Amino acid sequence: MPLTLSVPAPNPVEDLTVETRPKQLKEWLDDLPLTNLTDVCRTLDDEISALNQQKVVMEKRLKLLELYRSVIFKLLPAMEDQYVATRLPQPGKNRQMAEQARQLLMELANGYKIILLDYQNARITLGKGKIAVAAAQRAMSALSRILMTCYQTYAPAPSGIWFEIHQIFRFAIEQDIANETIADEERESSVNLVYKQTLLLALSNPYHLSPGEVAFIQDYLAVFGGLAQLQAFAPTGNPIGLFLAQTHSDKPPKPLPQDLYEVDNRSDILLNTLELAHALHHHIEKLNSGELPKNMNLPDVAREANHRDLLKRLLKSWSAAPKRVFNRAQNISSTQVCIGLPSLHHFLGGREFGESSDLSFVQPIEDQRFISGKWLVINESAGGLALSGTFETLPQIRPGDVIGLKADGANEWNVGAVRWVKSGKADHLEIGTQLVAPKADPARIKPSIASPAETFQAALLLPEILLLKQPETLIAPRGTFGPQRELLLELDGNTTQTVRSVKLVEQTAGYERFEFSRG
Repeated sequence: MPLTLSVPAPNPVEDLTVETRPKQLKEWLDDLPLTNLTDVCRTLDDEISALNQQKVVMEKRLKLLELYRSVIFKLLPAMEDQYVATRLPQPGKNRQMAEQARQLLMELANGYKIILLDYQNARITLGKGKIAVAAAQRAMSALSRILMTCYQTYAPAPSGIWFEIHQIFRFAIEQDIANETIADEERESSVNLVYKQTLLLALSNPYHLSPGEVAFIQDYLAVFGGLAQLQAFAPTGNPIGLFLAQTHSDKPPKPLPQDLYEVDNRSDILLNTLELAHALHHHIEKLNSGELPKNMNLPDVAREANHRDLLKRLLKSWSAAPKRVFNRAQNISSTQVCIGLPSLHHFLGGREFGESSDLSFVQPIEDQRFISGKWLVINESAGGLALSGTFETLPQIRPGDVIGLKADGANEWNVGAVRWVKSGKADHLEIGTQLVAPKADPARIKPSIASPAETFQAALLLPEILLLKQPETLIAPRGTFGPQRELLLELDGNTTQTVRSVKLVEQTAGYERFEFSRG
């Protein structure tokens, strides 16, 4: 099937200012000052854009693009430092850097796509197979990196990007080059491997992840992503670990549906993750037993509790399709929202807007003027809400934050958690929330054995729910829980009692929730 890739229209007039000599380009790139990241990225973007509009033979174009690619991939970590670790809403400078990274990668991808189209249209391709291998792998790698940048900033994927990723994979299969390897940074790679890594990253619930977790997953997949297998579609009675890639669509992969009427067995393929899931399970068990990450070819940060928790979530994402307990229904209404454990604690305590708090918090808060804002409910289920609003109505937000929800006319705040975030526009946000408890009491907590400087932290006491056989639990800042740790709990501002943390129920980027015993 012919490739139909989106590329810039060629300039009918030759631009003599565009450098098309690899030796001279390398010298220019070597002398390029890299201190001003914004300026150098803009310069590279302009140069590659101009090159993409010139008629250049594909052998020479590949050499030129490889030189540009080497510099861009050296710059990307510094660019990511400016937009990955920030919460939403991002400051204008950080947001512009993310957009610049995506644009630079798109121009790079366009260059490699031009080579693929030239290869497809060439009358004679004998001896040029390595060019096609390199261009296909590089184009898919750049498109995959664009998706990664979108996930890191909770931005929607560009229209058409999945269609092109699927197309390039099909092209590589048809040309019998999908498994041909090529050096990519410090590893050997192939179209097949990058495609699997891209599918798996999309299946990791990327908009549910906290800043930094996307890069950890990408590093994990760089080592172990090859364990997943691509296979032709065939009906099966056991869909566990099988995901559908619809290669004629502009859609990411999804769990294999029970109803197979939407499957096109002529072009759709399956991603089998069972072997990867087994390896992941093995890594989790070894880490829990105290094995050093380096002995399993894992980064050292894998020993940290939050990364072990991430591996457990990946095991769920890559081994079985998540099932929705409640159906979502379209709904047009609004709800009052406050974000963060300190903020919800404040409103549950009955303080009015603007009143300062005497609590100490684990993460410093520049402005203790807690606010709530009215957001639009775009759909809801018994388990949670999807909300839409603007940044002006809320402070910064991320997946894993505590969220307070109070319906119009209601007296009590519901306790929820932010599960996913999407930021399609500079001033607009969509979030998915899960209801954790219908109400809570404000509390304060600290270790019973603590330094004199350690003060009480904001916490929430969630009531027992007999119907669900759910005991009372505490929500507290990260780092509070420890097995059988003795804590001081203050409930009404006067009464302090000793409790002991018993079982960790959930740990997110924003809080820990755990069961406890009194006395």
